[in-house]
Formats: sequence, structure tokens, C-alpha cells
Amino acid sequence: MVREIPSTSDSGVDDRPPWGHLVLLGLQHVLVMYAGAVVVPMVVGSALGLGQDEIATLVCIDLVLAGIGTILQSLGLWKFGIRMPLVVGAASNGIVPMILIGQSKGLPTVYGSLLVGGVLWVLLAPFFGSLMRLFPAVVTGTVITLIGLTLIPVGLRLITGKDPGAPDYAAPGNLLIAGFTVLLVVVFSRFLRGLLGQLSLLLALVVGAIVGWIAGMGALTRVGSGPVLGVPEPFHYGMVQFDLPSILLFLIVVLVLTVEASGQGLAVGQVVGRKVGPAEISRLLRVDGLLTALSGIFNGFAYTTFGQNIGLIALTKVRSRYPVAVGGVILVLLGVVQPIGRLVAAIPQPVIGAVAVVTFAALTVSGIELLSEVDFSRSGNLVVVMIALGVGLAPTGAPDLYHQLPFVAQVFLDSGVATGTVLAVVLNALFHLRRERDG
Repeated sequence: MVREIPSTSDSGVDDRPPWGHLVLLGLQHVLVMYAGAVVVPMVVGSALGLGQDEIATLVCIDLVLAGIGTILQSLGLWKFGIRMPLVVGAASNGIVPMILIGQSKGLPTVYGSLLVGGVLWVLLAPFFGSLMRLFPAVVTGTVITLIGLTLIPVGLRLITGKDPGAPDYAAPGNLLIAGFTVLLVVVFSRFLRGLLGQLSLLLALVVGAIVGWIAGMGALTRVGSGPVLGVPEPFHYGMVQFDLPSILLFLIVVLVLTVEASGQGLAVGQVVGRKVGPAEISRLLRVDGLLTALSGIFNGFAYTTFGQNIGLIALTKVRSRYPVAVGGVILVLLGVVQPIGRLVAAIPQPVIGAVAVVTFAALTVSGIELLSEVDFSRSGNLVVVMIALGVGLAPTGAPDLYHQLPFVAQVFLDSGVATGTVLAVVLNALFHLRRERDG
């Protein structure tokens, strides 16, 4: 179980492990978030009818931009980056707007909207950061728990597949290799010490992948095919075009991503034991906005700070930001040196899903631990948690719950983390103001 760490400057965030350790630890962070990073370009490219080569190009651009964002969040540059161990990736919330606008008005309009939305995001970051005083322990613990519980099904779908009607859905072989990988995590965590113990997830992933390949899962045949190097080129789909309704649609997505990313910043602060305030959240959001704006030029996606690796930090107790920065460099290399990326992409999905479930569960435990210190004898705190969790998890349990509502409402409500976070903030403010008035 992860213990809360006092909020002091000596939290281990600025510790620098040896270079050999940095590379292995950084690779572990990359493998935990890799599936989430590449699924967006694959879905968008397929929905827009792009060919395999174009989709591969989108994946490479995505990895390069995600790597740059991860380096900025970890190391920081001027007023950009929270300087904590956080990774950045393409946001799934941007999939539907990109497909709708791309199908009706073309990709140049998509990227013009991303460019404008990203610039406004950077400019408004201080305003969003100032709202962090609305996140006391009961709200933060709820948000962390909600993020973890929302992410666990993502890992499970990597194991079972997404279509329950498919013949190979939850195939026994997939369940077996996933269970074997989880067993490896348990064995390695129990019996390995030092660096090897911290790398238990990575070791389980490697061994699980090898066993999966031997069993015929994954396709290694494509690793050596295709170009060796690839560098993103600007305006690949033509000069950007601007359309006000499309821009407004992406601004709604930016609002949703702001709430989610702020929750990730608070979550990592809790896990590493460093206070996260308005200034830190503002620096975090500037990176997301900058990467989204760059996407308008280099044909990427809407970007957000991920929470996938926070569970890994909680599990391994390695709080340093430098392994994550190295992970950012690895992401850039995966995007530029394409055979490496194809090798990682060949890892069987049930293996990645098994590791993802473990790390997301560790993040959930961190939120529960924080909630364990909340005084639930006050009914207000209980209401905050039960309503925010109940409503926030609704899209996870019933994905089509809001499908008959207007599209604008769906964009927000389909993000259970955003909905639950807003509810937690509003309910906490309601009960807090009531107690002040009664006093």
C-alpha cells in the first residue's frame, strides 16, 4: 500500500538515479502509456479513411510530440512544465471532434482549430491554475480514485478486446497470457530487490511479450519493413484553415481536458509528496496547450497530461522526474526510428493490458488512501465522494448513457473524470459554504 508522503521539497522528485537506471526506468514509463498514446491516431486515421502509410505517419508524429511534451513536463522550460514525473499523450476526448470536422470540412480545418485552441489554452492557463484552491483533500482523493477506476477498464479491454460479439473476445489464450503477466508482477515484486524490484513491471512486460510471441500473439514480421527514419513535416495535409464553429467545438474539448489534466497534476503531487498549487497547474496546462498548438502545424492531435504512469510511481516508489524525461526522449526516438516503434507496437495487447490494470489499480489505492484521512462523520464529505464517484463512473459502466443528448453535452458528460471532478468541486463548495454560514 502506498503511504502519503509529507509535502516537503525533499520528496525524491529531483533525485537523479544512475544513467543505466534512468534508461530502464524511463522505458518502463513509456511501455505503461504507449498503448494509450498510439490508439488515438489509429482510430482517427481509420475513421477518416486514411491509408496504412498515412496512419503510420500519424502515429510517428504523435509519438514525437508526446515525447516533447513529456520532456517539458518533467524538466520544465521557463513557464512551461510542472517539473514532476508526468507523461503527455494524445487525448481520446479529441477523437470525435477530429472525425466530425475532418469528414465534413477536411483536415486543414481540423488543424486550424487545434492551432487556435492550443494558443488560447496557453494564454488562459493562469486562470485555470488559480482555481486549484477548490481542490481540498476530499476532492483530490475523489478525483484520484475516479481516474484510477476509470482507467482500469481501458486495460481490461486491451486483454479482452473491444467487441463482445467478436469470436475472439476474451479468448482463453488472452486471459492466460494476461494472468501469467500479472503473476510475474507479483513474483518479481516479492522476490526482487533494488533496481530489479523497481523494474518488476518492465520485466514482467518483457517476459510476457516473449511468451506471447512464442505462442503466436503479435506480429513481428512487420518490424523490419518500411522506412528506418521519419521526421514530421509541417502542414502535411495543406495549410490550415479556420472555421469558427469548429474552433468553438475544440474549445469545449480544451475545457474538458483542463479539468482532467488538473486532476492528474494533483494526483502526482499526492503520490510524490510535493505540493501542487495554482502555479504548478498553470505550467502543466501550458505544455498541453503548446503541444496542441504545435499539432496544428505538424498534424498531431489534442494533447493532455496522462495519468497512466502515476500508478507506476506509486507502485515502484521511484518519484524522480528524470526517468520520465528519459522516457520522453525514448518516445521521440520511437517516432523517429520507426523499427523501434514497430517492435514496441508488436507487444501482444493482453500483456500491455495486464500491466496497465496493475498500474491503474495502484493509482486507485493512492486515492483511497487519501480519502481514508477525510472525516466522513460530516455528511457533506460523504455526499461529495458518493455523488462524484457514482456519476463519474457512469460512462464507464454505461458507455451509451448520454448518446441521445446534444453532441455538445456528450463531449463533456462522456468524460467521467471531468464530470466527477466538477461535481466534487461544486458539492464541496456547497457544503463548505453552508458550514461557514451556519458557523
